[in-house]
This record gives sequence, C-alpha cells and structure tokens, in this order.
Amino acid sequence: MPHERLRKFNTRDVYPNQSLDNDMCMVVKAGNRLFLRGQTGLDLNQRLVSAEDPAAQADQAMQNVQTLLEEAGSSLEHICKVTTYITDRAYREPVYNTVNTYLRDIPTVGTGLIVKGLAMPELKVELDIEAVIPVSGAHTRLRTFNTRDWFGQAIDRTSCMVVCTDDEIFLRGQTGAELDGSVMYGLGRTPGDAAAQAGKALQNAKILLAEAGSNLDEVCKLRVYIGDRAYREPVYQVLGQHFGDVHPCSTGLIMRGFARPEILFEIDMAIARAKGGPPHQRLRKFETREQYKDGQDLRCKFAMAVRAGDLIHLRGQTGSTLEGDFMGYGDAAAQAKQAMENIKTLLEEAGSGLGDICQITTYIADRAYREPVYRTVGQYLKGVYPVGTGLIVDGFASPRILVEIDVVAVGQRS
Repeated sequence: MPHERLRKFNTRDVYPNQSLDNDMCMVVKAGNRLFLRGQTGLDLNQRLVSAEDPAAQADQAMQNVQTLLEEAGSSLEHICKVTTYITDRAYREPVYNTVNTYLRDIPTVGTGLIVKGLAMPELKVELDIEAVIPVSGAHTRLRTFNTRDWFGQAIDRTSCMVVCTDDEIFLRGQTGAELDGSVMYGLGRTPGDAAAQAGKALQNAKILLAEAGSNLDEVCKLRVYIGDRAYREPVYQVLGQHFGDVHPCSTGLIMRGFARPEILFEIDMAIARAKGGPPHQRLRKFETREQYKDGQDLRCKFAMAVRAGDLIHLRGQTGSTLEGDFMGYGDAAAQAKQAMENIKTLLEEAGSGLGDICQITTYIADRAYREPVYRTVGQYLKGVYPVGTGLIVDGFASPRILVEIDVVAVGQRS
C-alpha cells in the first residue's frame, strides 16, 4: 500500500526569505506508523505564534500535533516518543510543563536536547513525535515516572522508560543516571566520566530491553549525542564493547547541552522486533578503523543500513563516500550531494528507493549552510514529500563535516 502523505507543501511557501525548493509534507502514514514533521511555534498556516515565548511555541506545536494526528486517523494516545529540541536550557521548564498539559495521562518516552539553532532564529523549541496506531490493543508502557521526581527538576511531566508496540520498542534516551533517578555517574567533565556515563546508559538499555522481551540484537539504529569531541573515542569504545558483532547503524552528534549540566552523553536507539522471524538485514558492515581514515580509535562495528521487515534505517550520511573517502572539503552543498548519493545507493541495496523515504533529519553546523544544503537535498526528493526536521548542532564525527543527513524509509508493498 502506498504511503499517505498529508498536507503536502513546498518550503518556498513556508520560508519566503530563504531560497528553498523542497517538497515536504506534515505527516507520512506508512501502514500504522506515523512520521510527523518537527513541530514548532509556527501554526499549520505557517504563522509564528510568538517570537519570544517558548511556552507559547510549545503550546502551538502540540496543537499542531493533535490536529495532524487526528487527520491521520490517530490521536495523542498513540504517541510513543517525544524528542524535544530547545535552544536554551532556560526554556526547559516552561516547554516541558506545557507539553505535559497535553500528555498528562499519556506516558511517553522522551529525549531532551539543547541545540545550537532551529530553522528560523525566532524558533526556540521543536518537537519530534513518533506515533504508532495500535493493531492489537493499547501500547505497553513500562516504568512510568514523573520528571519532578528526577534530580529536583520543577517539571510536572509524566513519562516512562519503554513503550512497546506490535513491531517496535521505543526507549527513553539513556544517560549516566540510574533507572530510578537516584544516582548520576561520571560527575566530572573528563573523557573518563563520559565513558562511565556511556557504560551506565548501556547497562540501563540492556535491562529495559530485557523487561520488554528484547535485547541488543534487535537494535537497528543508534543516535549518539556527546557534549564535547574529546568524549568521542572513550564513549564509542564503550559502545563497541556492548554491541560487539550486532552492527547497528549510527549517527554521532556533538550537542550544545542536555537536560542537566552534568550530562555528557545520551543515546537513542531504534529497535524493531524480529518476532521469531529472520534476523534484521545489516548491509555494508564495517569496522570503524576501516571507515575513519583520520585515525579515530573507536573500536566499533557498524552497518551502513539495517532493514527490519519494511522499516529501513540508514547510517547518518555526510560528505564521505561509502568507502570512507571524504569529498567536498569546505563545501556544504557538495557534502550534501555526496550524502544524498550515498542514501540513494543504500536504499537501492536494501530493496527500496528514494520514494520510500518517510522522514529526513538534516543536521548542519552553521545556519549559513542551510540554503545550499536544502537546495541540494530538494533536487533528489522532488515529488517524494517526506516529513523533515532541521537542526543546527555543535559538531559531527570530524570538524571537516558540515552536514549530516538521517533518513528513515519504509518499503511500500504493491
């Protein structure tokens, strides 16, 4: 069945002061899986509710989410994960308390990140929503808690650690805290502290997956967030110890900050249930020493693409070729072109294509790269109409990388 792409638009009509030409939409419905465009303080007619009030922007974002889910035949009750991007930690309490007015009785998993910037300088918050329409009863939500019970935060936000659907498992972003919030590890700011936090996060993930009837073998994709490039090698070495020969695909980003200042590392995982069927397809497996020719000592085994049934996750793509040679030094558009060529190749090798892309997340290192990058991406996705989120981040795996592109695709059965 072909994907339903709701509220199609072109970015030239949304950002009149930016020379963009990207075919996008607000919702992609791929079976019972819903992908939403990142929602902000812009209403569905692209009017900004307030340039100064983060709570008002969060309220508008949630109004949009509610409307879009209803138009897709869904509801807020079907939300599994909320990823909250803010541009200043001072916005955290008003944003989270506002979101909870919509989700008070709907525990979701979540990840909260501070980014360098969003699509427009006036935007202070963006919400990424992952929702699944249940097939066989309500989703299972494990380890429910309220954020006010975590480290003295003045946030009344109902959350949980795990949401289980028929086909996927959603985990809360894991850090160096105990699962009950009683202790935080790695309280210094050294690479060793970041490694300690990564170790605790992976221990937590194993516990949560076991409680959900799963394990690391079902992990398709990692998003690894660190607060400083100095943490990269020790953190990835810990990941390599835990994942061994699993070969997930990954994206690695340097972020402006996290929920609390003492957090140095956070990890998100995309997990698909094998349900007794064949194992996930892991394409173009590699060891990091082969891919990173600049001498990074990461000691991990990854894949370029993972296909779990119809769901396809790709490694975050940059200006590196699939063989690890870097193209487009200093040229964001050239790097975006190489990334899109990689994406095209990987999807074809996974038995899919660009037309199956449901979600694209574009990370750039500077707002100045937004127009050349988006113009390049738009040339590849003309007529596709994915949902999208665009973020400005503090860095990538290497200082030479100016852009990284994440896509999620779902194969369409005839």
